[in-house]
Amino acid sequence: MTPTPLAARPLTLPDRLGTAGLLALAFCELLAHLVLGGQPNPGMAALAVLPLAAAFLTWRRVRWAPIASLLAVAAVIAIRTASLSFDLTRPGDPLYFAAALLELAAAGAVTGPIAAALLKRRTPALTGGLALAAALALSAGVILSSPQSDDTGSLTAEQIAALPTVDMVNYRFEPSILRAAPGQPVAFTFTNDTDDAHAFAVDKLGIDIEVPSGRSRTVVVQAPPGRYAMHCSVGSHSANGMKGQLVITGQDTTTVPGPADTDPAASSDTHKHHG
Repeated sequence: MTPTPLAARPLTLPDRLGTAGLLALAFCELLAHLVLGGQPNPGMAALAVLPLAAAFLTWRRVRWAPIASLLAVAAVIAIRTASLSFDLTRPGDPLYFAAALLELAAAGAVTGPIAAALLKRRTPALTGGLALAAALALSAGVILSSPQSDDTGSLTAEQIAALPTVDMVNYRFEPSILRAAPGQPVAFTFTNDTDDAHAFAVDKLGIDIEVPSGRSRTVVVQAPPGRYAMHCSVGSHSANGMKGQLVITGQDTTTVPGPADTDPAASSDTHKHHG
């Protein structure tokens, strides 16, 4: 009796779950880069082809489909780690929060069945449990590896609403010189309406805060008076001209000593940042 070809056999429940997860992952990529960002980014949306290809291989029961599936999940999550962490820590933005949950649940639905197959126990209960465990582990992983929560210190809601806004555009800060006068909190709200992630980085203060496409973020700076060079640390954005200065004015003067990126000689405080 001739055995039935593998590709002709019906998909098992774990295979169907993995295929559904890959299709959902591709949908999340399209949603993230074409709808939820500041502007559509077709280049990044093209990453959806990875889970789509893996879903096709799984449907066709290709032997190395699990490897392709894991690679697709790893690529998508690695590229989206900061954005996913940002959205997961902000449940007050329900659309972004739900999209992040869906993407990580989809990734879990892909990796759970593969783990069950490795254990040679592809039962529905174990497969579902491993899928849930994988989704939770991935969620914890992205949050811990790329913390993106706001720390607004002791600022009230009214103070936060009144903070100066800095627009992050390709490739510059508007304004490019940020000033904090005596009596004012050294804090800003950064908005990114472009199709790419940007960052507010001040090397002398150990600050490197990413703002994903289509998001806004409040940044509170704790530093002594001085002039500090700032730049975008994403890719080649700084080389393309995305630079500026952070000017923190002293309490008793209207000028700030020292050139940009030079700490005041009299200060011995440890530089800290909460972002």
